Amino acid sequence: MKRTFEEDLERAVAFHGHLCGGQMSGVRMARSALSRLGIDDPDTYRDLIVFVECDRCLTDAIMVVTNCHPGKRRMKCLDFGKQAATFLDLATGTALRFSTKGERCSKGEDLHAWFAAREDDDLFYIQEVEVAVDECDLPGRPRAHAVCAVCGEEITDGREIAAPDGKRVCRSCAGQSYYHVL
Repeated sequence: MKRTFEEDLERAVAFHGHLCGGQMSGVRMARSALSRLGIDDPDTYRDLIVFVECDRCLTDAIMVVTNCHPGKRRMKCLDFGKQAATFLDLATGTALRFSTKGERCSKGEDLHAWFAAREDDDLFYIQEVEVAVDECDLPGRPRAHAVCAVCGEEITDGREIAAPDGKRVCRSCAGQSYYHVL
């Protein structure tokens, strides 16, 4: 691989702000996935999409190591509350899902030593999986545009909802909003 484990860990910690078990797990997970997929230089490889299943420390480490970002549509953040991620190589169609096993480093124990004493198979469940990716979920420019019939805001990539009257509305106007206008 282009970078060493320590270089990836240093970059992840600098981005995240501190060293923790999530950073160690994320770096190990991402490096193992890249290695198994045969990706040596994630900074230049454009056919990788990562689906992370949490919104915690692990996500930051995976983002830094793989160079997959939500803004580039190469990282999908699905908050299932699991320390897990699926790495999909679009070029080969191969997808590997990693999830952490239950064992954790004890508080006060040296993280480096704890992780160094374990193989990837000790840390993670690793499965080859199939991921259905819609064209509107692929990296690159938006493939579809709509305007909400209620609020007038633009909706991209097929995220609109057909209202009972047949009009296209955004999820917020369809009652799925995470906010309420004051």
